[in-house]
Amino acid sequence: METTTSNHETPKKQMAGDSCCSAGATVQKILEQGAEAIGQAEQRASDAYEETSRKVHETYEKAKSYSNENPGTIILLSLGIGIGIGILLGATTRR
Repeated sequence: METTTSNHETPKKQMAGDSCCSAGATVQKILEQGAEAIGQAEQRASDAYEETSRKVHETYEKAKSYSNENPGTIILLSLGIGIGIGILLGATTRR
């Protein structure tokens, strides 16, 4: 039995042999792409964490310096917030 090949056909024996190697190569390629995607996601998460941490630290320092420069304003602001929270909690417990 002769096996002939043309430009458009692949013999069955050759296809079976190639599919094994081709599947392994495809799996390897997918694994590599997955590992690369995970690495990129980890890097982006790390960058976002560092940026957020830096912004929080800057905001904290600004708030601390403002409170040192304006202690009266901070006391009144804190008092107002405390009264507001007290009113809200009192209103919700009456029902």
